[in-house]
Amino acid sequence: MEFNFSQEQLELKRVIGKFVDKELTPYAAGYDRKENPEDCIPWPIIEKAIELGIGSMAVPKEYGGDELSSVEILTIIEELAHGDAGIAYTLLSTITGTQLIARFGDEEQRARWLTKIANDQTKRFLVGFALSEPQSGSDNMSPNPNAGMLTTAVLDGDKYIINGAKSFITNAGIAGLYIVWARTDKTKGAPQGGLSAFLVPADTIGINVGKIEDKMGNRLSQQGELIFENCTIPENNLLGKEGDGLQICLAMIENRFPAVGAIGTGIAQTAYDISYKYAKERIQGGTPIINHQAISHKLANMLISIESSRLLYQKAAWHLDNKIPNMIISSMSKVSGSDAAIMASNEGIQILGCYGCSREYSIEKLFRDSKALSICESANEIQRSNIVMMVQMMEQKHRG
Repeated sequence: MEFNFSQEQLELKRVIGKFVDKELTPYAAGYDRKENPEDCIPWPIIEKAIELGIGSMAVPKEYGGDELSSVEILTIIEELAHGDAGIAYTLLSTITGTQLIARFGDEEQRARWLTKIANDQTKRFLVGFALSEPQSGSDNMSPNPNAGMLTTAVLDGDKYIINGAKSFITNAGIAGLYIVWARTDKTKGAPQGGLSAFLVPADTIGINVGKIEDKMGNRLSQQGELIFENCTIPENNLLGKEGDGLQICLAMIENRFPAVGAIGTGIAQTAYDISYKYAKERIQGGTPIINHQAISHKLANMLISIESSRLLYQKAAWHLDNKIPNMIISSMSKVSGSDAAIMASNEGIQILGCYGCSREYSIEKLFRDSKALSICESANEIQRSNIVMMVQMMEQKHRG
């Protein structure tokens, strides 16, 4: 087992950390406080991040990207989340989209879109995932053909016609490309091949942006509705094969869950840093409050949770880099990281007392940002059930 980073990886971490300290952290709170959610998107920061190569770090080198490992990518995601979770989430959708196109796209799709992601001159090209729907949420991949996803894609000649509605879509209204899941066979559930995925450019006629969500946290990341009304795309915009929707979704979440864990770890680390500094400076009873056992135990628990969640997402990344499927570890990393973020930011507020509830310190923002992580990408309650279910399935497989 090896826990050290290479010199190149340490330098990459240093460069991203410097970017976060200089370009992101000083401005995140200002964007967070804007009343209109659409004004919260910090385009100058996003442009600088893309120019630095963050948006294209998963793009294979033959298409102009850096092709970093999963361990390196998630380390960068954690660094971004130190500055702001919303920015990390915004860029994560492009990174995950890149991974799916590289894995499931044909040569024409890879050449077109991966080159675009790596070389877009506007420095504003983002990817969005059109998966969740108002009535389904975590049940999108239902085995029941009469439940789950309702958006349809009907093949008409050499074109697909998409109709339906998506909700809480990250980068809705600001992405240049959406990966859209839709039902292509109404008689089948997702495991039976009823769903497919499509590459839909944002300027396609028939795709409309609905309500932009006004959220309590993660305000530097935009979520909203996408409405498809006879949205017509060429047949060759199908990603993978017809019926591959579940397989592509599973590949997406196996990459996405550890990234959510990394974002949660970044939030938790920032909450700890603020709390530790305050606890050393705040005097109560004639001594810094860090010397009071109640406070020191809170800080210790924060550190334990942070290190545990970091090791879990790194283990999940190691599995990805070595092409060893392990959805259990990916799910664990998502739950662990989001729980760590909520616990650390909540305890940080407690340590800071009244100042923890004040906008003078960003700990209240971290608390607001952390909550969504336990809900997004499938709620933690569902993931806990899935973890046990997967363990039971593995047990049965070994017995068989």
